[in-house]
Amino acid sequence: MAENTDGLSKLLSALQRAVNDRPADAIDTELQAEPRRTALKDISSAPEVEAFRNELVDGLIRVDTVNRLLNLVALIIEHVVR
Repeated sequence: MAENTDGLSKLLSALQRAVNDRPADAIDTELQAEPRRTALKDISSAPEVEAFRNELVDGLIRVDTVNRLLNLVALIIEHVVR
């Protein structure tokens, strides 16, 4: 019976050696790296957004200009997220 599976055993051993002896590639490097983490941050209360709000309310920025800018940003986001 062992004679019938000798070829298979030799093949599997050769494959295992080939896998173990190969040089590391980009996938191996990525798999061994620390996992990536994505942190989302609420920017609605950020100082920059608050300054923008204040300038808009104070009339330092035209409302129609802001609306055009925000519509453009929304359009870009819609196309990127798709």
